[in-house]
Amino acid sequence: MRVCSLASSSKGNCNILYTDTSILVVDMGITLKELEEKFYRLGLDPCNIAGVIVSHEHSDHTKGLKSLVNKYSTPIYCHSNAVDGVVNKTGVLPSKIIRFGDAPFMVGPYMVDPFRVSHDVFCVGFNIFIEKNKISIVTDLGYTTNDIVMRLWNSRLVIIEANHDEQMVISGRYPPVLKARILGDKGHLSNINCAKVLLNLAQHRVKQVLLAHLSEENNTPDVCYNTIYNYLHANGIEPGVHIKIDIAKPHGVGPIFVLN
Repeated sequence: MRVCSLASSSKGNCNILYTDTSILVVDMGITLKELEEKFYRLGLDPCNIAGVIVSHEHSDHTKGLKSLVNKYSTPIYCHSNAVDGVVNKTGVLPSKIIRFGDAPFMVGPYMVDPFRVSHDVFCVGFNIFIEKNKISIVTDLGYTTNDIVMRLWNSRLVIIEANHDEQMVISGRYPPVLKARILGDKGHLSNINCAKVLLNLAQHRVKQVLLAHLSEENNTPDVCYNTIYNYLHANGIEPGVHIKIDIAKPHGVGPIFVLN
């Protein structure tokens, strides 16, 4: 089983999990053309998509949904509380969306366990189980709770948001209202707050992390990595030894993680 990020930034987000016969798409924040091009590079067939699970309505997570479902009749799965927002943003017919609640559900061979996170619209993270592997994907959250962090324990791979450097936001060109949104409890997770989560995860059998949803305006890969590295190192965790850290590409195909 393989996991790969196809895009990860404030402009578009899409992750895939795939076997030889089945593909699960987590968020469709890229165009259908982009998805098809990246699938071609990976040797994948969009007809093998078992479904798309949607975290929330924002366009950087839903941009290509309507085109995908119209061309391939791909099943779209969305939390009941987020359906109206997704329909309004994308134009996907409500009849094309399979609603889920807070309980685990199946998408082909994948068991998906959603959990709520704090954002300015209704949003969920996901634990996904297949072939005895657990993969966690959580982005677009203003803060974490003990319950959220515990849900990530024991994952083979955690894809987690490290959206911004707080000082870059404060000194940047964004208007005050937008700065307050990003830094608030319903905004996005900062580098340092992500580092605090990783410190906990490294102590609970998480060995591989992919940092995601980096802001192209208020973060850089170097700032992000160095902030997290320095925090972990200062607290007795050696990145690359106790926990491996990669950074998702904003637009290109990211590293492919092979989980046996």
